[in-house]
Amino acid sequence: MAFGAHMRATVAGSATLLIFLLLLAGAYRTGTGLSGIHPQSGTATAATLPAPADGSSLFAANCAGCHGPKAQGGVGPKLAGLVKPWTQMQFEHAVLDGKAPEGRTLAPMMPHFRSAGFDGSPPTDAQLRALAQYLQSL
Repeated sequence: MAFGAHMRATVAGSATLLIFLLLLAGAYRTGTGLSGIHPQSGTATAATLPAPADGSSLFAANCAGCHGPKAQGGVGPKLAGLVKPWTQMQFEHAVLDGKAPEGRTLAPMMPHFRSAGFDGSPPTDAQLRALAQYLQSL
């Protein structure tokens, strides 16, 4: 009887050790993945931050269809030169809410990007600043 009890204790201890080692290996693999080390190759990659907002690209993707590729006008009005004197707040009010600085409602086809978003996501402050800077540089 004592031999059977000893055998069960040995099997239970071995099973516990195996579970511990499997959990440890999983934690190690997760940790190396989070640190940027690829377990298969052993190479590390540097963590990357999102690219800074690019006003030219934002304009091309969201505005050029109506305002022309260089903001020279098209279906929508010419923006080159028009927005140069606007403050950031005035620019954001126009883009996000469809209101010109003097309070006039912009044309009905002007999207209100507060709800429409850029590429399905609400515009960030950085994107709005980049877009304003791009247009004010034209």
